[in-house]
Amino acid sequence: MQLQAHPMTRQILKCIHLTAVCTWIGGGLAVLVLLDNDRFTRNGDELFAFNHAIRSIDDCLIKPAAVISSASGLLLCLLINWRLARHGWIVGKGILTLGAILFGAFCLGPWLRDLSDLTDANRLAVFDNGNYAHTYLFGAISSIIQTLLLVSLVLISIFKPSFDQKRSFPRRKTWDSCFAFISRAKP
Repeated sequence: MQLQAHPMTRQILKCIHLTAVCTWIGGGLAVLVLLDNDRFTRNGDELFAFNHAIRSIDDCLIKPAAVISSASGLLLCLLINWRLARHGWIVGKGILTLGAILFGAFCLGPWLRDLSDLTDANRLAVFDNGNYAHTYLFGAISSIIQTLLLVSLVLISIFKPSFDQKRSFPRRKTWDSCFAFISRAKP
């Protein structure tokens, strides 16, 4: 049985999905800005404030946006007749999204939380703590990779690449014949 949604329902789902995606990427970019500011801090209290802000962005923006984006994307696939395995770009995007969520939940999120915990426990001595520097490095590199992955997911949604070479060639022939017809129609 194929589910079909009312066109207004689909539009609302698309708005929810796009808002969640923008929030997820925006939160990731805000974390990158705060991590960059972390490097120039000489005061333990300032460092704690930056790391606490990062933790708050992760808890209040990134996590809910990731869940809403995934749920709305899944509903869109089911209700727009795309299904989950009909198009290669949907399968690829689903796998990458699941990977981004799992990586964020089990690696990136805990690293960023550890930064906040380390500065909260030892605000003045954290500058001499090798564990803080190590965790900061992993968190910063992982945040960059995660944000680039999220941007690539948006690009996949925009361009909808065909991962099947057999299908992409007939489309090119179809487009070429359309353009040939248009060019012949002009006087």
